[in-house]
Amino acid sequence: MVNHSEHNFDYAIVGGGLFGAAAARHLGYQGHDVLVFAPEEPQERTTHEGVFASHYDEARITRMLDADEIWSELAKASINRYQQIEIDSGINFHHIAQYLFLTHTEDDSFNSNIDVAKAHNIDFDLLDSSSLTEQMPFLQVAADEKGLLEPSPAGYVNPRAFLRAQLKCALDSGVQIENEIVNEVVETSNGVKIETAEGNQYFASKVLLTTGIHTNHLLNSPLDLYIQGRMVVFAKLSDSLTKSLSKMPSISHHPVNRVDTYLLPPVKYPDGSTYVKIGVHNSERILKSDREIREWFRNGTDEQEKEIAYQSIIELIPSLEGQPIHAETCAYTMTATGHPYIGMLSSRIGVAVGGNGMGAKSSDEIGRLGTAILQGEKIDKRFNPI
Repeated sequence: MVNHSEHNFDYAIVGGGLFGAAAARHLGYQGHDVLVFAPEEPQERTTHEGVFASHYDEARITRMLDADEIWSELAKASINRYQQIEIDSGINFHHIAQYLFLTHTEDDSFNSNIDVAKAHNIDFDLLDSSSLTEQMPFLQVAADEKGLLEPSPAGYVNPRAFLRAQLKCALDSGVQIENEIVNEVVETSNGVKIETAEGNQYFASKVLLTTGIHTNHLLNSPLDLYIQGRMVVFAKLSDSLTKSLSKMPSISHHPVNRVDTYLLPPVKYPDGSTYVKIGVHNSERILKSDREIREWFRNGTDEQEKEIAYQSIIELIPSLEGQPIHAETCAYTMTATGHPYIGMLSSRIGVAVGGNGMGAKSSDEIGRLGTAILQGEKIDKRFNPI
């Protein structure tokens, strides 16, 4: 074991995902001496023995429209910083594609979205089914459906590129990044000792845990979190379909008597193919142990959920019927409040966890708030860990 006691960092961040990378950038820009533990993405999921992020992907919806004012505020603050992060890092991750909230006439969340948008000065267009069909002929919109269309800068972010951009900014500001897995965090009278799976010890005055699905494995007193195993389905596009769907926005769809879904527009993936991604909100799958989490990421599958996603996507976009599809697993870190937990658990250890399936777009502000609580600032009490 290598003991790095000769160097006591101001702050250590455990977890190098989107929340942790954002926190690292903010602390680095403030001139602090910062250490980040950021294990790299697994090269082979089925045999990986280390930690997993919630999902490794090329596209997540970004939007300010929301029925929940807290999520809207978090998103707005984050999105307003995207451009500067891209400039500072030289890495583009934000793609303008608009955002469509498509729902039926009896959905109460429709008016909630409008109320929050008006309160926070968020632009949107209100579209009936005829207008939707005219503007987006590739969609099969029911007569009783209506939509809220949010313009630029809504669309999607590439989370892998977003992460690289945040970490590059952090590195450029002097932050130290270690590709190590943290096994234990121990608070002492004068700081925090951090032990890694690689057999090293590090020391910091304060620590922020941005460890998502693995958070409770590092705590003696677990937070009120639960991990929900989800699937996402990808429909592979031909060149002609890619062209015909080129104006497709990011979409949240709440149909009558069917499962709620979200869809990403055509995105080119590392394998060279272009896909439309769809996620469904019908899963009650709770992963109760570290073993279950790892098994879900390595070998998880649910043919029924895959079929539900497929039927949902072809009912909304009929031209996708018959296209090759495949599924991947992901996991949501869910909180009892439905909002992120951001707060101090002791005088030296804080957390910023709980994306609830919506954290990517808002990650920069969640990370910033994590740095704020480390430095003794008061933030909205609705983020307090339970």
